[in-house]
Amino acid sequence: MSRKPLKDPLDLLDFSSTLTDEEREIQATVAKFLADRVRPHLGEWFESAHFACELALELGKSGVLGMHLEGYGCAGTNAVSYGLACLELEAADSGFSSCSA
Repeated sequence: MSRKPLKDPLDLLDFSSTLTDEEREIQATVAKFLADRVRPHLGEWFESAHFACELALELGKSGVLGMHLEGYGCAGTNAVSYGLACLELEAADSGFSSCSA
């Protein structure tokens, strides 16, 4: 009996196969933002006890803040998309996940 190899070996339950293309895109977009704008600076920010409040503006402009809400210029995305964005924020730094709630 041969098994089909997983696309992502860290996704043991093949959870990603249950996501829509839009949900995957949202997760990838948030992950890329964090990889580019947050992760390279985390050590420095930790040592200097700095929270990059200016990134909240960027998160807001990109639609991440309040993304699960409707109206007020918010995206009104589904709960899964919001959860995936929060997952990526938490994985990078728990301070940023608190900022997005």
